[in-house]
Amino acid sequence: MPETTVTVRVAGAQFRFDREQYTRGDELEVPERIVGRHPRTLEIVDDVNGDEEAADAGDGTDELTVDDLDPHPKDLDVPGLEDRIADVDDVSLLETIKEAEKQNDDRTTAKNAIDSRLNELEG
Repeated sequence: MPETTVTVRVAGAQFRFDREQYTRGDELEVPERIVGRHPRTLEIVDDVNGDEEAADAGDGTDELTVDDLDPHPKDLDVPGLEDRIADVDDVSLLETIKEAEKQNDDRTTAKNAIDSRLNELEG
């Protein structure tokens, strides 16, 4: 079953999706589950169904696997990873990113950055 997509506009400085780089003002189609994972970076520009389903898409109920991450932590240097996680408010997404980091390079500085962001969110 194909995923429902929505049209979004990049509100942050930049956004990387499906191995493509987008900058502020660019519009693109993304799966609904991606919108909520980047609340300060993406804004919905239309709602095809005319209801609030798309706005509620990022409620964190979808399970994200290490393979779903884009960009994957192994594709980023540590400063890039820090920029990537700066706008992530979903604890489960951060834990998935940390797990991906452990499975690949297991960089101490990258894990420390993720732990720091988790601590900011958890209190």
